[in-house]
Amino acid sequence: MTLSQELHQSAIDNCAREPIKIPGSIQPQGFLLVIDETTMTIVQVSANVSSWLGFEPHAVIGLSLAQVFDDCEHVLARLAALPDDDQNPFHVGDVRFIEGLRAGMATAMMVHRHDQVLIAEFEPSSDMTSAYGNVYPLMRTFIHQMEESEGIDALCQRSVAEVKRITGFGRVKSYRFDADGNGLVNAEIAEAEYPSYRGLSFPASDIPAQARALYLANRIRVIEDADYQPSPLVPVNNPVTGAPLDLSFATLRSVSPVHLQYMRNMQTLASMSISIVVRGQLWGLISCHHAMPRSVSFQTRTACELLGSVLSLQIETKEAQA
Repeated sequence: MTLSQELHQSAIDNCAREPIKIPGSIQPQGFLLVIDETTMTIVQVSANVSSWLGFEPHAVIGLSLAQVFDDCEHVLARLAALPDDDQNPFHVGDVRFIEGLRAGMATAMMVHRHDQVLIAEFEPSSDMTSAYGNVYPLMRTFIHQMEESEGIDALCQRSVAEVKRITGFGRVKSYRFDADGNGLVNAEIAEAEYPSYRGLSFPASDIPAQARALYLANRIRVIEDADYQPSPLVPVNNPVTGAPLDLSFATLRSVSPVHLQYMRNMQTLASMSISIVVRGQLWGLISCHHAMPRSVSFQTRTACELLGSVLSLQIETKEAQA
């Protein structure tokens, strides 16, 4: 084995061992508050609350939700209505902070219950009217245009075209995994300046086992800027469990530095992936790339997640018929 091969294998091995569920930090396009559900107080935050809210992290820790949110009763009612059996982030609505840099400003709040706490993620509010007026009708059309006679690869091609139309990423492709875990690109749509990967195969080692397990649990993931500076959690550990906070289902979860370098090597600064799950197994992925940083609103993410679920069910049906 040559030196370069040894270094490559070492990077793969290190990536496979990385604690990707507990990175201890988030991507900075939003911020995070961890809530103790028994006391409804904030017990952990992302350090970038200082830039989003204008308060140092330790000034926020220990505050009750009534001290943080305007119309707190409405927020508490939405939190109480969170489903117990769904760990994916749920949009509880737009909230307004009482004080700080975002005082009075509408801020989108996504919450999920995991690791014995409520994990609340925040990002700037986006136009709901635009989402319902543009994104969801596109999804409705996509579902109605599906044909029973359409093959799986043709269905994947229709899906990647729809995802590109919804998101505006420069290249969107899908690939299916073979029995050994290698990925074959079976559908793609890309703008002229993006190289095509259609027909190429990616080795199974590109996606370690623990990453595949996370893709199965968390069906959509976004990296808005591969050059981001992660925002650490304060304190480091989840005060309720005494262990690092499990961010498996968090939209803002920080990702492996090895994966970020992988993206940069592909001249990709933004990405989004949507899991295709068939009969409880990771069948494949829809993968989106963009040469420049790119944001994806929660409404668009929700629409893409729905598309991935519909595609998964269609593939399962077609394979059963075959």
